[in-house]
Amino acid sequence: MNDILSLEESNIYNQYNSSITNFYPDFKRNSPTYIKVNSALKDSSNNHNVYHQNMTDLNGKLSQLSKILYSELPHLICITEHHLSDLEIDTMSIEYYKFGAKFCRCQYKNGGVCIFLHESLDFSTIPTQNICKGKDLEICA
Repeated sequence: MNDILSLEESNIYNQYNSSITNFYPDFKRNSPTYIKVNSALKDSSNNHNVYHQNMTDLNGKLSQLSKILYSELPHLICITEHHLSDLEIDTMSIEYYKFGAKFCRCQYKNGGVCIFLHESLDFSTIPTQNICKGKDLEICA
């Protein structure tokens, strides 16, 4: 898909909208509209679209993930169980996204979490290294 359609032009949105407006009359007014402008995702309502994937090892799956992301262009990408080291995460890139935060296991194999944000977003990270514990609590923000 070369062009990103607004959500209102999507058949899925229209089906969803017709069923949900019976329960939430102001849904259409508050729903986000996404358009692609100069490779940047603009959201007219300040809502954010989040994509989460438990990758069970990101090695060798980045091109497959990129194809999925290009059709959706979410604001945030949250990846769990990436199984990568700090160095591997630091050298990884996803087109249209910038690296946000990560946790990589040091003592154990596998695990890990990371966040990528669309290049149009400004952000700051929250330090979580002191509260993370491999296998028990793996978070980043």
